[in-house]
Amino acid sequence: MNYSWIRKSGQCLFLLFINVIIITGLNAQGVEDLNLNNDTALVEVEDGNENENGQSDNTNSPINNLDGKSLFKSNCAACHHPIKNSTGPKLQGVRQAWIDAGEGENIYKWVQNSPNLISSGSVMAEQASKFSPAGMPPQSVSNEEIDAIFRYIDEEYQTPTSTEGSELTQTEGAEDSGAYWWYLIAGLLLIVLFTILGTRKKLSHLIDEQEGKEINIDKSIADNIREWALRNWLIVTLLIVVTLIALGVDLFGRLYQVGIFEDYQPSQPIAYSHKLHAGDMGIDCKYCHHSAEKSKHAGIPSTNVCMNCHNTIFGSSSGAEEIDKIHKAAGYDKQTKEYSGEEQPIVWNKAHNLPDHVFFSHAQHVNPNTGNINCAQCHGDVKSFTLGRVATVNEINEFSKTEEGKGILELSKPLLTMGWCIECHNKKEIDLTSNAYYIEMHERMKNRPDYMRSIKEDKKVTVREMGGWECAKCHY
Repeated sequence: MNYSWIRKSGQCLFLLFINVIIITGLNAQGVEDLNLNNDTALVEVEDGNENENGQSDNTNSPINNLDGKSLFKSNCAACHHPIKNSTGPKLQGVRQAWIDAGEGENIYKWVQNSPNLISSGSVMAEQASKFSPAGMPPQSVSNEEIDAIFRYIDEEYQTPTSTEGSELTQTEGAEDSGAYWWYLIAGLLLIVLFTILGTRKKLSHLIDEQEGKEINIDKSIADNIREWALRNWLIVTLLIVVTLIALGVDLFGRLYQVGIFEDYQPSQPIAYSHKLHAGDMGIDCKYCHHSAEKSKHAGIPSTNVCMNCHNTIFGSSSGAEEIDKIHKAAGYDKQTKEYSGEEQPIVWNKAHNLPDHVFFSHAQHVNPNTGNINCAQCHGDVKSFTLGRVATVNEINEFSKTEEGKGILELSKPLLTMGWCIECHNKKEIDLTSNAYYIEMHERMKNRPDYMRSIKEDKKVTVREMGGWECAKCHY
């Protein structure tokens, strides 16, 4: 009796289950990607709901049409947080407190000219002035604009309901369980696969016994592989050649990555979040990196810069622990609000490193009177980062397609490489009338008509044409 069909069936099942396991793994990864997309979508929906809730019912009123969020950021955000005490007190509930004290109309006078209101004998003004010795500087805003700011604070910053929290928890639980089931299925399939392989071995022994062949029970898996390789030497040879080619390509790919630090994110002594400070709070990059427009280096903020805000902002949960590290470095006691004079340096780890033989000046690129380049051209959307890191050229290209990233060049070479620099210099166009620096260069070029014609032949002027590819520009 011919039992060869059993062997063939076993081989088919083996290949089938291998494919199923691979597909299962891909599906599990797909679930994770889907979960990530769902998280993003959920955030977008929540943002959309916040914007919707932030709209007043009386949309025809010109007062309600004022942008309270923009007014808050431009006039109040430097000292006030909507729901946390900062340099100034939190603003949520402030207007209602003045109304409850019978001084509802005085809130306008307080914002517009607090010293006058204090001298008038206002009880609420006297209480508010005790929050900080710095005092409340007069603000040039109208009554309607003040109403818009407080409306934004009261409507946008509301405590989420328990229903919303439970729905979010259920969504997260469902997403986690989806990936769990895929991994469980993959594990069960592996068990089935090994069971089939064991059964196939026993059936092979049965076939050999029926055909009168000698059964070698001591025959190992390695012996079987060796026999298969000898019978199928051509396939084995092709597999070896393909493997060597793949390894060679991978090796050269890795060698090309030497000296490339895209997506590099070093650890830091303090878990500083760019997303919180530059993103949520809207603090300008140059507030901390204050020398970017006037120096070769952008500068690392001193502890004093941090203490401008954190002498009154102590944070909560994990944030408080990180802020305590700043207080320790500054020698500051948050209980007594006094400095001991015992300071310790904060040793930050550098993320962006250039070779010693490369010259680069932030001032030449960032200053409005020279290059006036957007920081995101080299650093990406830092407002979405936590710790500082080296962005990738792909994510910068994606950011350039957004409204906020308009004007950023799309480049192809890895960040912080020579190819990336000269590609940018080759593509970046210059407006010779944009500032005094280029106007002076334009005047000099007028004395060289032949040079002027060669540059303007393509009706544009690039950094390369202005000497941006000269070796001495970047190398000493």
